[in-house]
Amino acid sequence: GENYYLRFGFREILETGALDIIAPDLQKVGGLLEARKIADMADTHYVAVAPHCIASPIGTIASAHVATAIPNYVALEWHGMSVPFWNDMVTGLDGPVIENGYIKVPQGPGLGVDLNEEVARQYAKEGEPFFGE
Repeated sequence: GENYYLRFGFREILETGALDIIAPDLQKVGGLLEARKIADMADTHYVAVAPHCIASPIGTIASAHVATAIPNYVALEWHGMSVPFWNDMVTGLDGPVIENGYIKVPQGPGLGVDLNEEVARQYAKEGEPFFGE
């Protein structure tokens, strides 16, 4: 399910009854609210949700927030450990984004983390605008 878009694409596949788990990707499905709607729809078909996430720490935290809000969550896929500066990309956490396989979901405003612009600028593609500059 990581390549389905919006709830309408998921509806078609869920109605087949051929799935036990779907893997919506927040960055592809339309964000947190759309992911929540997809999870609710999956729940009515007795289908579990394991969000697909190959995003930055911000995307991972967003996926974790959705996971805490849905009854049919089973696991969160992530790939951050191969990026040496991954944990440094955000501020506002007491430790690493993921520790011993767990994410402590931040409780602050918004997602509870902020982009560390200094680190992001270090790794931004040269010649490309930096967040709208």
